[in-house]
Amino acid sequence: MTTMVTLEFPMKDGMQSGFLELLGGALADTRAFDGCIKVETFSETDGSSVLLVEHWKSRKHQETYFQWRIETGLVALIEPYMASAPITKYYEIRAE
Repeated sequence: MTTMVTLEFPMKDGMQSGFLELLGGALADTRAFDGCIKVETFSETDGSSVLLVEHWKSRKHQETYFQWRIETGLVALIEPYMASAPITKYYEIRAE
């Protein structure tokens, strides 16, 4: 079942711009990852957070992707930019 995932990254003061630059290069790999349908990036206007909205073929696809990001070091690389742990939420995309 198609899944939407939101990831909110709370930013340390003044770190949003650098985080977005780092993320920009990484998202090409995300979009090419098996099961990824779409990824959109939103930056809070006051610089306090970045929100990713991801669409995946299934939650399992996203979880496999996230494990790959841990193994390849991206999660550790973004940690210095963040004020606290990211907030991740999973949603089923439902027809009305």
